[in-house]
Amino acid sequence: MADGTREQPRVLIVGAGPVGMVLACELLAQGVPVDIISKLRRESPHSRATILWPRVLELLDRVGAGRKLVDSGHYFDQMNYYSQKKMVGLVRFDRLRGVTYPFAITIPQWRTEQVLEGHLAELGGVIDYDTSFVDGSQDPDGVDCTVELPDKRLEKRRYAYVVGADGYKSAVRETFGFAFAGRTLRTRLAITDAEILGETTSSEAAYYLTRGGNMVLAPLGDGIFRVGASVPDDWAGDTPDRAFFETLLADRVPGRRKLGEMKFSGVFTAHVRSAGTYTRGRVFLAGDSAHAMSPSGAQGVNTGIQDAVNLGWKLAGVVRGDYPESLLRTYDAERRPAVDAVAGLSTRLARIGLYSTRRQTLARDLAYRVGSGTRALEKVLAPRLAQLDTHYGPRPRRNTLVPGERMPLGWLDAGGAPVLSVDHYTVLLWPGLQYRYDAWAALVAPLHKALAGTAVHDLGGRPAGPLLSRLPRTPHALVVRPDGHLDTTVPLDVHRPEHAVRAVTRVRDQLRTTRPAARAEARTAG
Repeated sequence: MADGTREQPRVLIVGAGPVGMVLACELLAQGVPVDIISKLRRESPHSRATILWPRVLELLDRVGAGRKLVDSGHYFDQMNYYSQKKMVGLVRFDRLRGVTYPFAITIPQWRTEQVLEGHLAELGGVIDYDTSFVDGSQDPDGVDCTVELPDKRLEKRRYAYVVGADGYKSAVRETFGFAFAGRTLRTRLAITDAEILGETTSSEAAYYLTRGGNMVLAPLGDGIFRVGASVPDDWAGDTPDRAFFETLLADRVPGRRKLGEMKFSGVFTAHVRSAGTYTRGRVFLAGDSAHAMSPSGAQGVNTGIQDAVNLGWKLAGVVRGDYPESLLRTYDAERRPAVDAVAGLSTRLARIGLYSTRRQTLARDLAYRVGSGTRALEKVLAPRLAQLDTHYGPRPRRNTLVPGERMPLGWLDAGGAPVLSVDHYTVLLWPGLQYRYDAWAALVAPLHKALAGTAVHDLGGRPAGPLLSRLPRTPHALVVRPDGHLDTTVPLDVHRPEHAVRAVTRVRDQLRTTRPAARAEARTAG
Protein backbone atom coordinates (compact mmCIF):
# COMPACT_ATOMS: atom_id res chain seq x y z
CA MET A 1 0.00 0.00 0.00
CA ALA A 2 1.22 3.51 -0.84
CA ASP A 3 1.20 4.80 2.76
CA GLY A 4 3.27 1.86 3.99
CA THR A 5 0.54 0.43 6.22
CA ARG A 6 -0.04 -3.31 6.19
CA GLU A 7 -3.37 -4.66 5.01
CA GLN A 8 -5.04 -6.96 7.55
CA PRO A 9 -4.89 -10.64 6.53
CA ARG A 10 -8.06 -11.95 4.88
CA VAL A 11 -9.69 -15.34 5.27
CA LEU A 12 -11.52 -17.20 2.51
CA ILE A 13 -14.43 -19.43 3.54
CA VAL A 14 -15.57 -21.79 0.80
CA GLY A 15 -19.18 -22.82 1.44
CA ALA A 16 -22.10 -20.85 2.84
CA GLY A 17 -24.08 -23.46 4.74
CA PRO A 18 -24.60 -23.20 8.51
CA VAL A 19 -20.97 -24.11 9.29
CA GLY A 20 -19.45 -21.60 6.89
CA MET A 21 -21.79 -18.84 8.01
CA VAL A 22 -21.18 -19.44 11.74
CA LEU A 23 -17.44 -19.30 11.15
CA ALA A 24 -17.87 -16.11 9.13
CA CYS A 25 -19.94 -14.58 11.94
CA GLU A 26 -17.23 -15.52 14.48
CA LEU A 27 -14.55 -13.81 12.40
CA LEU A 28 -16.55 -10.74 11.40
CA ALA A 29 -17.72 -10.15 14.97
CA GLN A 30 -14.04 -10.01 15.96
CA GLY A 31 -13.02 -7.66 13.17
CA VAL A 32 -11.42 -10.15 10.78
CA PRO A 33 -12.00 -9.53 7.04
CA VAL A 34 -13.70 -12.51 5.38
CA ASP A 35 -14.68 -13.52 1.85
CA ILE A 36 -17.45 -16.14 1.71
CA ILE A 37 -18.11 -17.86 -1.59
CA SER A 38 -20.75 -20.40 -2.55
CA LYS A 39 -20.91 -22.40 -5.76
CA LEU A 40 -24.71 -22.63 -5.52
CA ARG A 41 -27.49 -20.32 -4.55
CA ARG A 42 -29.30 -21.20 -1.34
CA GLU A 43 -30.40 -24.81 -1.68
CA SER A 44 -34.00 -25.97 -1.74
CA PRO A 45 -35.85 -26.79 1.49
CA HIS A 46 -35.06 -30.50 1.00
CA SER A 47 -32.64 -30.34 3.91
CA ARG A 48 -31.68 -33.10 6.30
CA ALA A 49 -30.61 -31.20 9.43
CA THR A 50 -33.53 -30.31 11.71
CA ILE A 51 -32.28 -30.21 15.32
CA LEU A 52 -30.03 -27.71 17.09
CA TRP A 53 -28.91 -29.04 20.47
CA PRO A 54 -28.41 -27.05 23.72
CA ARG A 55 -24.62 -26.67 23.51
CA VAL A 56 -24.76 -25.35 19.97
CA LEU A 57 -27.46 -22.84 20.92
CA GLU A 58 -25.15 -21.67 23.72
CA LEU A 59 -22.23 -21.28 21.32
CA LEU A 60 -24.36 -19.33 18.87
CA ASP A 61 -24.91 -16.77 21.65
CA ARG A 62 -21.25 -15.83 21.16
CA VAL A 63 -22.12 -14.06 17.91
CA GLY A 64 -25.64 -13.03 18.88
CA ALA A 65 -27.55 -15.63 16.86
CA GLY A 66 -28.67 -18.09 19.56
CA ARG A 67 -31.85 -16.33 20.62
CA LYS A 68 -32.74 -15.55 17.01
CA LEU A 69 -32.68 -19.24 16.12
CA VAL A 70 -34.61 -20.21 19.25
CA ASP A 71 -37.31 -17.69 18.31
CA SER A 72 -37.42 -19.14 14.78
CA GLY A 73 -37.50 -22.80 15.80
CA HIS A 74 -39.82 -25.19 17.60
CA TYR A 75 -39.13 -26.04 21.25
CA PHE A 76 -38.57 -29.68 22.08
CA ASP A 77 -37.33 -31.20 25.32
CA GLN A 78 -38.04 -34.95 25.23
CA MET A 79 -37.07 -37.92 23.08
CA ASN A 80 -39.32 -40.98 23.30
CA TYR A 81 -38.32 -44.48 22.20
CA TYR A 82 -40.81 -47.11 21.04
CA SER A 83 -40.27 -50.76 20.17
CA GLN A 84 -42.84 -52.78 18.27
CA LYS A 85 -45.24 -49.83 18.79
CA LYS A 86 -44.88 -49.82 22.60
CA MET A 87 -43.06 -47.09 24.50
CA VAL A 88 -39.91 -48.45 26.17
CA GLY A 89 -37.95 -45.35 27.17
CA LEU A 90 -37.49 -41.61 27.16
CA VAL A 91 -34.80 -38.99 27.57
CA ARG A 92 -35.67 -35.53 28.93
CA PHE A 93 -33.57 -32.46 28.27
CA ASP A 94 -35.46 -30.01 30.48
CA ARG A 95 -33.73 -31.48 33.54
CA LEU A 96 -30.24 -30.62 32.30
CA ARG A 97 -28.41 -28.40 34.79
CA GLY A 98 -25.85 -25.71 34.17
CA VAL A 99 -26.97 -25.01 30.62
CA THR A 100 -28.35 -21.80 29.12
CA TYR A 101 -30.88 -23.69 27.00
CA PRO A 102 -32.25 -26.83 28.75
CA PHE A 103 -34.00 -27.83 25.53
CA ALA A 104 -33.34 -28.28 21.84
CA ILE A 105 -35.12 -26.75 18.87
CA THR A 106 -36.32 -28.35 15.69
CA ILE A 107 -35.86 -26.09 12.71
CA PRO A 108 -35.55 -26.88 8.99
CA GLN A 109 -32.05 -26.24 7.70
CA TRP A 110 -33.29 -23.70 5.16
CA ARG A 111 -34.69 -21.61 8.02
CA THR A 112 -31.46 -21.93 10.02
CA GLU A 113 -29.58 -20.69 6.97
CA GLN A 114 -32.05 -17.84 6.49
CA VAL A 115 -31.56 -16.64 10.08
CA LEU A 116 -27.77 -16.99 9.94
CA GLU A 117 -27.51 -15.17 6.63
CA GLY A 118 -29.57 -12.29 8.01
CA HIS A 119 -27.31 -12.13 11.05
CA LEU A 120 -24.24 -12.33 8.85
CA ALA A 121 -25.50 -9.33 6.89
CA GLU A 122 -25.92 -7.37 10.14
CA LEU A 123 -22.25 -8.01 10.85
CA GLY A 124 -21.32 -6.68 7.41
CA GLY A 125 -20.86 -10.03 5.69
CA VAL A 126 -21.84 -10.72 2.09
CA ILE A 127 -21.98 -14.14 0.44
CA ASP A 128 -20.64 -14.25 -3.11
CA TYR A 129 -23.01 -16.74 -4.75
CA ASP A 130 -22.34 -18.50 -8.07
CA THR A 131 -18.63 -18.28 -7.23
CA SER A 132 -16.58 -21.48 -7.17
CA PHE A 133 -13.26 -22.47 -5.69
CA VAL A 134 -11.31 -23.95 -8.64
CA ASP A 135 -7.71 -24.44 -7.54
CA GLY A 136 -5.14 -23.38 -4.99
CA SER A 137 -1.63 -23.73 -3.63
CA GLN A 138 -0.02 -22.54 -0.43
CA ASP A 139 3.35 -21.40 0.85
CA PRO A 140 4.45 -20.53 4.41
CA ASP A 141 3.01 -17.02 4.12
CA GLY A 142 -0.35 -17.50 2.42
CA VAL A 143 -2.65 -19.34 0.04
CA ASP A 144 -3.02 -18.55 -3.67
CA CYS A 145 -6.52 -19.36 -4.93
CA THR A 146 -8.26 -19.45 -8.26
CA VAL A 147 -11.99 -18.78 -8.15
CA GLU A 148 -14.58 -18.83 -10.91
CA LEU A 149 -16.83 -15.77 -10.91
CA PRO A 150 -20.54 -15.75 -11.88
CA ASP A 151 -19.61 -14.69 -15.43
CA LYS A 152 -17.26 -17.73 -15.68
CA ARG A 153 -14.11 -15.62 -15.57
CA LEU A 154 -11.24 -17.00 -13.47
CA GLU A 155 -9.70 -14.72 -10.87
CA LYS A 156 -6.50 -15.14 -8.86
CA ARG A 157 -6.67 -14.20 -5.19
CA ARG A 158 -4.33 -14.52 -2.22
CA TYR A 159 -5.47 -15.15 1.34
CA ALA A 160 -3.81 -15.60 4.70
CA TYR A 161 -5.98 -18.66 5.41
CA VAL A 162 -8.58 -20.78 3.60
CA VAL A 163 -11.37 -22.82 5.22
CA GLY A 164 -13.20 -25.51 3.31
CA ALA A 165 -16.77 -25.66 4.59
CA ASP A 166 -18.00 -26.85 1.20
CA GLY A 167 -19.60 -30.13 2.17
CA TYR A 168 -19.17 -33.82 1.53
CA LYS A 169 -17.78 -33.34 -2.01
CA SER A 170 -15.39 -30.61 -0.89
CA ALA A 171 -13.28 -29.03 -3.63
CA VAL A 172 -10.94 -27.58 -1.00
CA ARG A 173 -10.34 -31.01 0.52
CA GLU A 174 -9.54 -32.51 -2.87
CA THR A 175 -7.35 -29.64 -4.06
CA PHE A 176 -5.11 -29.62 -1.02
CA GLY A 177 -4.78 -33.40 -0.78
CA PHE A 178 -6.65 -34.24 2.42
CA ALA A 179 -7.40 -37.95 2.80
CA PHE A 180 -11.08 -38.79 3.41
CA ALA A 181 -11.57 -42.39 4.48
CA GLY A 182 -14.52 -44.35 5.80
CA ARG A 183 -17.50 -46.33 4.62
CA THR A 184 -21.04 -46.05 3.32
CA LEU A 185 -23.85 -47.39 5.48
CA ARG A 186 -25.93 -50.17 3.97
CA THR A 187 -29.32 -48.79 4.96
CA ARG A 188 -30.92 -46.06 2.87
CA LEU A 189 -33.04 -43.42 4.57
CA ALA A 190 -36.21 -41.72 3.33
CA ILE A 191 -37.32 -38.30 4.59
CA THR A 192 -40.16 -35.87 4.15
CA ASP A 193 -41.55 -32.82 5.94
CA ALA A 194 -45.30 -33.18 6.08
CA GLU A 195 -48.50 -32.65 7.99
CA ILE A 196 -49.74 -35.61 10.00
CA LEU A 197 -53.49 -35.34 10.01
CA GLY A 198 -55.00 -35.11 13.46
CA GLU A 199 -51.62 -34.57 15.14
CA THR A 200 -50.63 -31.43 16.98
CA THR A 201 -46.98 -30.52 17.13
CA SER A 202 -45.76 -31.13 20.68
CA SER A 203 -42.46 -30.75 22.51
CA GLU A 204 -41.56 -34.42 22.03
CA ALA A 205 -39.79 -36.28 19.25
CA ALA A 206 -39.95 -40.05 18.91
CA TYR A 207 -38.02 -42.98 17.47
CA TYR A 208 -40.09 -46.01 16.50
CA LEU A 209 -38.04 -49.21 16.32
CA THR A 210 -39.27 -52.46 14.83
CA ARG A 211 -37.60 -55.62 13.58
CA GLY A 212 -38.46 -54.55 10.04
CA GLY A 213 -36.99 -51.06 10.26
CA ASN A 214 -37.25 -47.79 12.16
CA MET A 215 -38.97 -44.44 11.89
CA VAL A 216 -38.60 -41.01 13.48
CA LEU A 217 -41.21 -38.27 13.91
CA ALA A 218 -39.96 -34.85 15.00
CA PRO A 219 -42.26 -31.82 15.34
CA LEU A 220 -41.21 -28.78 13.34
CA GLY A 221 -44.09 -26.55 14.44
CA ASP A 222 -47.15 -25.27 12.59
CA GLY A 223 -48.48 -28.83 12.34
CA ILE A 224 -45.48 -30.04 10.31
CA PHE A 225 -43.32 -33.06 11.21
CA ARG A 226 -40.01 -34.35 9.95
CA VAL A 227 -40.76 -37.95 8.99
CA GLY A 228 -37.76 -40.21 8.49
CA ALA A 229 -37.58 -43.96 7.93
CA SER A 230 -35.15 -46.71 7.02
CA VAL A 231 -36.00 -47.92 3.53
CA PRO A 232 -37.07 -51.59 3.14
CA ASP A 233 -34.51 -53.67 1.24
CA ASP A 234 -37.03 -54.56 -1.48
CA TRP A 235 -37.87 -50.91 -2.34
CA ALA A 236 -35.73 -49.47 -5.15
CA GLY A 237 -37.24 -46.02 -5.82
CA ASP A 238 -35.71 -42.56 -5.36
CA THR A 239 -38.76 -40.41 -4.57
CA PRO A 240 -41.02 -41.98 -1.94
CA ASP A 241 -44.66 -40.96 -2.25
CA ARG A 242 -47.46 -40.61 0.26
CA ALA A 243 -48.35 -44.30 0.04
CA PHE A 244 -44.76 -45.27 0.85
CA PHE A 245 -44.69 -43.24 4.07
CA GLU A 246 -48.22 -44.18 5.13
CA THR A 247 -47.43 -47.86 4.71
CA LEU A 248 -44.41 -47.53 6.98
CA LEU A 249 -46.39 -45.44 9.47
CA ALA A 250 -48.95 -48.24 9.70
CA ASP A 251 -46.24 -50.88 10.11
CA ARG A 252 -44.00 -49.07 12.61
CA VAL A 253 -45.95 -46.39 14.49
CA PRO A 254 -48.88 -46.94 16.89
CA GLY A 255 -52.27 -45.57 15.88
CA ARG A 256 -53.54 -44.76 12.41
CA ARG A 257 -51.75 -41.81 10.88
CA LYS A 258 -52.27 -40.17 7.50
CA LEU A 259 -50.15 -37.52 5.87
CA GLY A 260 -51.45 -34.18 4.73
CA GLU A 261 -49.38 -31.88 2.54
CA MET A 262 -45.86 -33.15 1.85
CA LYS A 263 -43.27 -30.40 1.45
CA PHE A 264 -40.81 -32.69 -0.35
CA SER A 265 -39.53 -36.26 -0.23
CA GLY A 266 -36.23 -37.94 -0.94
CA VAL A 267 -33.91 -40.84 -0.23
CA PHE A 268 -30.28 -40.62 0.76
CA THR A 269 -27.48 -42.91 1.81
CA ALA A 270 -25.49 -42.04 4.92
CA HIS A 271 -21.70 -42.14 5.09
CA VAL A 272 -19.26 -42.45 7.98
CA ARG A 273 -15.99 -40.81 6.92
CA SER A 274 -13.32 -38.53 8.29
CA ALA A 275 -10.41 -36.53 6.94
CA GLY A 276 -7.02 -37.77 8.11
CA THR A 277 -6.35 -34.27 9.44
CA TYR A 278 -8.50 -31.13 9.57
CA THR A 279 -5.48 -28.85 9.08
CA ARG A 280 -2.86 -28.68 6.35
CA GLY A 281 -0.67 -25.62 6.69
CA ARG A 282 -2.92 -22.58 6.23
CA VAL A 283 -5.89 -24.59 5.00
CA PHE A 284 -8.60 -25.99 7.29
CA LEU A 285 -11.64 -28.23 6.89
CA ALA A 286 -14.87 -27.85 8.88
CA GLY A 287 -18.25 -29.57 8.90
CA ASP A 288 -19.13 -32.15 6.25
CA SER A 289 -15.94 -31.46 4.31
CA ALA A 290 -14.02 -32.82 7.32
CA HIS A 291 -16.37 -35.56 8.51
CA ALA A 292 -19.60 -37.39 7.74
CA MET A 293 -21.63 -39.47 10.18
CA SER A 294 -24.85 -41.41 10.58
CA PRO A 295 -27.91 -39.16 10.95
CA SER A 296 -29.01 -41.13 14.04
CA GLY A 297 -29.03 -38.70 16.95
CA ALA A 298 -29.11 -35.66 14.63
CA GLN A 299 -25.52 -34.66 15.39
CA GLY A 300 -24.08 -33.69 12.00
CA VAL A 301 -24.69 -29.96 11.64
CA ASN A 302 -24.21 -29.44 15.40
CA THR A 303 -20.78 -31.05 15.19
CA GLY A 304 -19.88 -28.83 12.26
CA ILE A 305 -20.89 -25.70 14.17
CA GLN A 306 -18.67 -26.83 17.04
CA ASP A 307 -15.85 -27.01 14.46
CA ALA A 308 -16.61 -23.46 13.36
CA VAL A 309 -16.50 -22.06 16.90
CA ASN A 310 -13.33 -23.94 17.89
CA LEU A 311 -11.53 -22.70 14.77
CA GLY A 312 -13.15 -19.27 14.76
CA TRP A 313 -11.88 -17.84 18.04
CA LYS A 314 -8.39 -19.20 17.41
CA LEU A 315 -8.17 -17.91 13.86
CA ALA A 316 -9.52 -14.50 14.88
CA GLY A 317 -7.02 -14.23 17.73
CA VAL A 318 -4.11 -15.20 15.49
CA VAL A 319 -5.11 -12.75 12.75
CA ARG A 320 -5.48 -9.98 15.35
CA GLY A 321 -2.01 -10.82 16.68
CA ASP A 322 -3.26 -11.69 20.17
CA TYR A 323 -2.17 -15.34 20.01
CA PRO A 324 0.68 -17.17 18.26
CA GLU A 325 0.01 -18.93 14.97
CA SER A 326 0.91 -22.21 16.68
CA LEU A 327 -2.48 -22.05 18.45
CA LEU A 328 -4.06 -23.11 15.16
CA ARG A 329 -2.45 -26.55 15.48
CA THR A 330 -4.80 -27.31 18.35
CA TYR A 331 -7.83 -27.20 16.03
CA ASP A 332 -7.14 -30.63 14.54
CA ALA A 333 -5.76 -32.03 17.81
CA GLU A 334 -8.98 -31.08 19.63
CA ARG A 335 -11.73 -31.44 17.08
CA ARG A 336 -10.87 -34.77 15.48
CA PRO A 337 -11.11 -36.81 18.71
CA ALA A 338 -14.29 -34.92 19.67
CA VAL A 339 -15.87 -35.60 16.27
CA ASP A 340 -14.83 -39.26 16.40
CA ALA A 341 -16.64 -39.60 19.73
CA VAL A 342 -19.84 -38.07 18.30
CA ALA A 343 -19.62 -40.20 15.15
CA GLY A 344 -19.17 -43.30 17.30
CA LEU A 345 -22.32 -42.48 19.26
CA SER A 346 -24.31 -41.88 16.06
CA THR A 347 -23.13 -45.18 14.58
CA ARG A 348 -24.06 -47.09 17.75
CA LEU A 349 -27.51 -45.49 17.82
CA ALA A 350 -28.01 -46.43 14.16
CA ARG A 351 -26.97 -50.03 14.81
CA ILE A 352 -29.20 -50.35 17.88
CA GLY A 353 -32.13 -48.90 15.95
CA LEU A 354 -31.82 -51.59 13.31
CA TYR A 355 -31.75 -54.64 15.57
CA SER A 356 -33.82 -57.33 13.87
CA THR A 357 -33.62 -60.48 15.99
CA ARG A 358 -35.88 -61.18 18.93
CA ARG A 359 -32.92 -61.62 21.27
CA GLN A 360 -31.39 -58.28 20.28
CA THR A 361 -34.62 -56.33 20.58
CA LEU A 362 -35.56 -57.84 23.96
CA ALA A 363 -32.15 -56.91 25.39
CA ARG A 364 -32.33 -53.39 23.93
CA ASP A 365 -35.87 -52.80 25.16
CA LEU A 366 -34.99 -53.99 28.66
CA ALA A 367 -32.03 -51.59 28.72
CA TYR A 368 -34.29 -48.71 27.65
CA ARG A 369 -36.92 -49.55 30.28
CA VAL A 370 -34.48 -49.95 33.15
CA GLY A 371 -32.41 -46.97 32.05
CA SER A 372 -35.48 -44.75 31.84
CA GLY A 373 -36.90 -45.96 35.17
CA THR A 374 -33.66 -45.18 36.99
CA ARG A 375 -32.93 -42.09 34.86
CA ALA A 376 -29.54 -43.62 34.09
CA LEU A 377 -30.31 -43.40 30.36
CA GLU A 378 -31.08 -39.71 30.73
CA LYS A 379 -27.93 -39.00 32.76
CA VAL A 380 -25.73 -40.73 30.21
CA LEU A 381 -27.43 -39.98 26.90
CA ALA A 382 -28.94 -36.50 27.36
CA PRO A 383 -25.59 -34.65 27.79
CA ARG A 384 -24.09 -36.55 24.85
CA LEU A 385 -27.00 -35.86 22.51
CA ALA A 386 -27.03 -32.24 23.70
CA GLN A 387 -23.25 -32.09 22.97
CA LEU A 388 -22.66 -30.75 26.48
CA ASP A 389 -19.99 -33.39 27.12
CA THR A 390 -17.62 -32.11 24.40
CA HIS A 391 -14.20 -32.25 26.02
CA TYR A 392 -10.76 -31.23 24.79
CA GLY A 393 -8.23 -33.42 26.56
CA PRO A 394 -8.24 -36.23 29.16
CA ARG A 395 -11.56 -36.60 30.94
CA PRO A 396 -11.73 -36.30 34.75
CA ARG A 397 -11.62 -39.47 36.81
CA ARG A 398 -13.35 -37.79 39.71
CA ASN A 399 -15.86 -35.01 40.17
CA THR A 400 -13.25 -32.28 39.75
CA LEU A 401 -12.60 -29.67 37.10
CA VAL A 402 -9.93 -30.53 34.55
CA PRO A 403 -8.60 -28.57 31.55
CA GLY A 404 -10.58 -29.03 28.36
CA GLU A 405 -14.06 -29.44 29.80
CA ARG A 406 -17.00 -27.20 29.12
CA MET A 407 -17.69 -24.71 31.91
CA PRO A 408 -21.40 -24.33 32.84
CA LEU A 409 -21.33 -20.63 31.97
CA GLY A 410 -22.35 -18.60 28.96
CA TRP A 411 -21.97 -15.33 27.06
CA LEU A 412 -25.28 -13.73 28.04
CA ASP A 413 -26.19 -12.11 31.34
CA ALA A 414 -28.00 -14.82 33.29
CA GLY A 415 -29.02 -13.62 36.73
CA GLY A 416 -25.64 -12.58 38.06
CA ALA A 417 -23.59 -15.57 36.87
CA PRO A 418 -20.20 -14.67 35.36
CA VAL A 419 -20.40 -13.75 31.68
CA LEU A 420 -17.59 -15.18 29.55
CA SER A 421 -15.56 -13.05 27.15
CA VAL A 422 -16.17 -13.73 23.47
CA ASP A 423 -12.71 -12.88 22.15
CA HIS A 424 -10.30 -13.29 25.09
CA TYR A 425 -9.68 -15.62 28.00
CA THR A 426 -11.76 -15.09 31.15
CA VAL A 427 -10.31 -15.46 34.65
CA LEU A 428 -12.54 -16.69 37.49
CA LEU A 429 -11.19 -16.11 41.01
CA TRP A 430 -12.33 -18.74 43.49
CA PRO A 431 -11.55 -18.27 47.23
CA GLY A 432 -12.06 -21.90 48.23
CA LEU A 433 -14.58 -23.36 50.65
CA GLN A 434 -13.14 -21.61 53.72
CA TYR A 435 -11.65 -18.17 53.52
CA ARG A 436 -11.34 -14.88 55.38
CA TYR A 437 -12.99 -12.02 53.58
CA ASP A 438 -10.24 -9.53 54.40
CA ALA A 439 -7.43 -11.82 53.19
CA TRP A 440 -9.33 -12.61 49.98
CA ALA A 441 -10.08 -8.94 49.32
CA ALA A 442 -6.39 -8.14 49.76
CA LEU A 443 -5.58 -10.67 47.01
CA VAL A 444 -8.39 -9.85 44.58
CA ALA A 445 -7.54 -6.16 44.30
CA PRO A 446 -3.95 -6.63 43.00
CA LEU A 447 -5.12 -9.43 40.71
CA HIS A 448 -7.69 -7.15 39.09
CA LYS A 449 -4.99 -4.51 38.62
CA ALA A 450 -2.45 -6.97 37.16
CA LEU A 451 -5.07 -8.45 34.80
CA ALA A 452 -6.35 -5.11 33.47
CA GLY A 453 -7.82 -5.69 30.03
CA THR A 454 -8.79 -9.26 30.90
CA ALA A 455 -12.31 -10.27 31.95
CA VAL A 456 -12.02 -11.14 35.65
CA HIS A 457 -14.86 -12.38 37.88
CA ASP A 458 -14.68 -12.89 41.64
CA LEU A 459 -16.57 -16.03 42.69
CA GLY A 460 -16.43 -15.11 46.37
CA GLY A 461 -20.22 -14.91 46.38
CA ARG A 462 -20.36 -18.70 45.98
CA PRO A 463 -21.75 -19.55 42.53
CA ALA A 464 -24.89 -21.61 42.48
CA GLY A 465 -25.58 -24.68 40.40
CA PRO A 466 -23.32 -27.50 39.21
CA LEU A 467 -20.15 -25.38 39.17
CA LEU A 468 -20.00 -25.06 42.97
CA SER A 469 -19.88 -28.80 43.63
CA ARG A 470 -16.89 -29.23 41.33
CA LEU A 471 -14.71 -26.32 42.38
CA PRO A 472 -11.50 -27.06 44.35
CA ARG A 473 -11.52 -26.77 48.13
CA THR A 474 -8.64 -24.30 48.08
CA PRO A 475 -8.26 -20.88 46.38
CA HIS A 476 -7.68 -21.04 42.63
CA ALA A 477 -7.84 -18.94 39.51
CA LEU A 478 -9.71 -20.65 36.67
CA VAL A 479 -8.63 -19.54 33.20
CA VAL A 480 -11.47 -20.11 30.71
CA ARG A 481 -11.07 -20.04 26.93
CA PRO A 482 -13.23 -17.86 24.68
CA ASP A 483 -15.20 -20.97 23.64
CA GLY A 484 -16.16 -21.70 27.27
CA HIS A 485 -13.78 -24.59 27.90
CA LEU A 486 -11.46 -24.58 30.89
CA ASP A 487 -7.83 -23.97 29.95
CA THR A 488 -5.96 -23.92 33.26
CA THR A 489 -6.41 -23.88 37.03
CA VAL A 490 -3.85 -21.88 39.05
CA PRO A 491 -3.51 -22.38 42.83
CA LEU A 492 -3.56 -19.10 44.76
CA ASP A 493 -1.70 -18.44 48.00
CA VAL A 494 -3.85 -15.88 49.80
CA HIS A 495 -1.06 -15.26 52.30
CA ARG A 496 1.40 -14.27 49.56
CA PRO A 497 -0.54 -12.04 47.14
CA GLU A 498 2.56 -11.14 45.12
CA HIS A 499 3.20 -14.83 44.37
CA ALA A 500 -0.43 -15.35 43.35
CA VAL A 501 -0.32 -12.35 41.00
CA ARG A 502 2.88 -13.61 39.37
CA ALA A 503 1.45 -17.12 38.93
CA VAL A 504 -1.74 -15.92 37.21
CA THR A 505 -0.07 -13.31 35.00
CA ARG A 506 2.56 -15.89 33.98
CA VAL A 507 -0.16 -18.21 32.74
CA ARG A 508 -1.92 -15.33 30.98
CA ASP A 509 1.31 -14.35 29.23
CA GLN A 510 2.15 -17.94 28.27
CA LEU A 511 -1.19 -18.28 26.51
CA ARG A 512 -0.06 -15.45 24.28
CA THR A 513 3.31 -17.02 23.44
CA THR A 514 4.40 -20.66 23.48
CA ARG A 515 1.97 -22.68 25.54
CA PRO A 516 -0.64 -23.53 22.84
CA ALA A 517 2.05 -25.01 20.57
CA ALA A 518 3.41 -27.17 23.34
CA ARG A 519 -0.08 -28.40 24.17
CA ALA A 520 -0.88 -29.18 20.53
CA GLU A 521 2.34 -31.13 20.05
CA ALA A 522 1.78 -33.08 23.26
CA ARG A 523 -1.77 -34.05 22.27
CA THR A 524 -0.71 -34.99 18.75
CA ALA A 525 2.09 -37.16 20.12
CA GLY A 526 -0.34 -38.84 22.53
